[in-house]
Amino acid sequence: MIEDTNGTAIADLYVPQIPDNLNIRFVENRIVVKRPAQVVYDWVTTWANLPKWLPMASGTEVLRGTAGAPAELGDELLEHIFPELNEKPKLYTVVARVPGKLWTVVGRDVLDDGTPAARMHAIATFTTFDLGDGTTLFCRLFERLVPPTEPAGPHPVEDPARIQPGLEALKAHIEGTAVQPGA
Repeated sequence: MIEDTNGTAIADLYVPQIPDNLNIRFVENRIVVKRPAQVVYDWVTTWANLPKWLPMASGTEVLRGTAGAPAELGDELLEHIFPELNEKPKLYTVVARVPGKLWTVVGRDVLDDGTPAARMHAIATFTTFDLGDGTTLFCRLFERLVPPTEPAGPHPVEDPARIQPGLEALKAHIEGTAVQPGA
């Protein structure tokens, strides 16, 4: 459930209208952050922050760009996935960028020999919407092409209930309320 700045419920988690047996699946998660849109955008698009909030990432490695600054068009990141998800590492490349508003990355699996797959596997688009009162609606749309060998049904990266706690962590970090290790 998403709440406005007064704590009033404004929407449920996104429920996709595309059946699970198609070759593409997607999930959208949203959260309101009590910070300006540019602050949210800059924090979210900084590669070094990804493992702080994305529940699938066990670690990241910047291959092109700067870890501690918002990623630019063409920047690349290698994302390591938690082993229990049985996923190959992903190579993400920034393919669209509207500073302060929109950021899109395309992901390819990294094969066992260390080379990226020839075809994309996923698209993630982050958008920020200024709500006019110093708060921002942050949206994460994740689209994944499903291999023909995968059984029907949602994969963990498509589960909005699994991703939403990550957005809660994102919000806490940006608003400065995250519990620091050892605190």
